[in-house]
Amino acid sequence: MKKLVISIAALAAIVSSANAGKNVIPAPVKPIPVPVPVAAPLGLYLGGGYTYAKADCECDPIYLSSGKYTPKFTAKTHGVNLKAGYDFNEYIGIEAKYLYTPWGDEDHTLKHYGIYLKPSFPVTENFDIYALLGYGKTECESLKDSENGFGWGVGASYNFGKRVQGKKDGFGVYVEYLRPLRKTGEKDIKIDTVNAGVQYNF
Repeated sequence: MKKLVISIAALAAIVSSANAGKNVIPAPVKPIPVPVPVAAPLGLYLGGGYTYAKADCECDPIYLSSGKYTPKFTAKTHGVNLKAGYDFNEYIGIEAKYLYTPWGDEDHTLKHYGIYLKPSFPVTENFDIYALLGYGKTECESLKDSENGFGWGVGASYNFGKRVQGKKDGFGVYVEYLRPLRKTGEKDIKIDTVNAGVQYNF
């Protein structure tokens, strides 16, 4: 009789445990977040702004609108600059430039078209310094002529957005010194410009 009572008690305990297990609600499993990759910018950019130019020339006598000839002049003009470029990475790119300075000293409007290699150095996440090395064509209204030649410059840019995979994204500003033309020989021509503006990186 005693063994029967013990057996019944054990069986009751097993059934009770099984039923209790059915009432337990398993804890929810939290999904593991999967990082979403951010597409890198294309590396393309467009920009434009203000240009100040100074031209020094010793060349053949030139007839000016004032009615006199002069073999030598210094002119200061100002206008606009436009540029389009592509950054291969944060250290090297290529840039096309257009300068047009119709305002300032009479008869001395300048136009310049050039293509430049652009080595850069990222000082911070947002701030870069760079150089410009290239070749272009420069026209001077008073010379009634155009000259081709090597050009160079240095500049700095600040981008308001953070880099994405090493490339700039969104809006930025720039300022630079550019010497688009220096000629010696029969014509001694020196042109210096300062350019500043806004650019957008795609």
